[in-house]
Amino acid sequence: MIFNTWLFGVFGVLVFVLYWYVIPKQWRPWFLMAAGIVFYCASVPAYTFLILALGAITYGVIRWLLALPPADTRRRRVAVAIGVAASVGVLLFFKYTKLFATTFGSLCHGGCIHVVPSIIVPLAVSFFTFEFVHAIVDVYIGKIKRVGFRDFALFALFFPTMVAGPIKRYQNFVPQIDQVTKMDRLNGLVFASGIFRVILGLAKKSVIADSMNPLVQPLLTPTPYYTHADYWLGALAYAAKIYFDFTGYSDIAIGCSLLLGFQILENFDRPYWSENISVFWRRWHISLSSWIRDYIFIPLGGSRRGKIWTIANLAIVMGLAGLWHGAAWHFVVWGLWNGAGLGLHRVWTALVGSRLPEPLRSSRWLVASSIAVTFLFTVFGWVLFAVPDIKTAGVVYREMVALPSGNASAHLNAGSQVPNLP
Repeated sequence: MIFNTWLFGVFGVLVFVLYWYVIPKQWRPWFLMAAGIVFYCASVPAYTFLILALGAITYGVIRWLLALPPADTRRRRVAVAIGVAASVGVLLFFKYTKLFATTFGSLCHGGCIHVVPSIIVPLAVSFFTFEFVHAIVDVYIGKIKRVGFRDFALFALFFPTMVAGPIKRYQNFVPQIDQVTKMDRLNGLVFASGIFRVILGLAKKSVIADSMNPLVQPLLTPTPYYTHADYWLGALAYAAKIYFDFTGYSDIAIGCSLLLGFQILENFDRPYWSENISVFWRRWHISLSSWIRDYIFIPLGGSRRGKIWTIANLAIVMGLAGLWHGAAWHFVVWGLWNGAGLGLHRVWTALVGSRLPEPLRSSRWLVASSIAVTFLFTVFGWVLFAVPDIKTAGVVYREMVALPSGNASAHLNAGSQVPNLP
């Protein structure tokens, strides 16, 4: 069920009315669980059982961990390994089997038999994976002391954050459950704030982001008919599209959560005004960036093992972040592009930035220049995110920097006599 559809609008209004005016207060959490199941069934009903089973395994592992004494390190690690392997295994199978099969076939150059399976990816499987892994790991390290069935089930099935986040943290979400069971009515100011965020999100997604689609066409199907300016306009349009897409969905999720009495953390903080790529990633998709930091970057050693290892860790985590966004190699290259940017920023800060006098570092022209360079770096990276494959990205980049491209664009669109102009 997609947020910017009439189906979700009817669903949301019905849930809101029943939640506040019909369902007894003590039953509200259970009603929201049922609403989450209905929401999920609207996508691929059969996968509802898969997600419920994965949630049951995760909950069982968590209860096992809580029952084990802290000194029983071996069995606790086994429990964590089982729980994480279950979630990650489901993600790998459904989202990446096709990528692995096609890559294997390409490496064989037709000299081996391989089958590319047709697998429908379950709705929100990536977000389920991240939230389940977070819960297991935080129980293991002692950040979460108690986990009840009702609380965990609602944490997993809370429909406003199911499609595109923000990625919730159990410790922040669960204390609010008891609060909503004691509320008679929703505060008028909170109601107005929730409605405003939903309308704002819909406007960002449907009015701004979707209107960028014709301008983005050169990145998707480059042809000799497009000019140098068309590719630059397409790249800038895609930067706007992806920002308003993501923030639009986050606004709707936050607004819907407010209308149900829950406060979800903000997910974006003016990322295109960042002075460097490190700040950008602290402001862009904040719930994802913080999850990657806490559950991949820091366990790999973070920045504790020297500059070389830090740069290597940044490349690894950003490459994985790219793969998480999409099951294709151009997403991995996009992640590595950002990882390289983060590494170069650390080198620049150590060798040059930290040695600049304070008046120069805080001068308006340097700050403005830093913002412009960071934005340009980000826009170049978004090309890798937008294109259908790496070969197309090469064509687009050549056109953007006005290098001779021969007939590359024409070859990509062989057989097409009329361009798909906006």
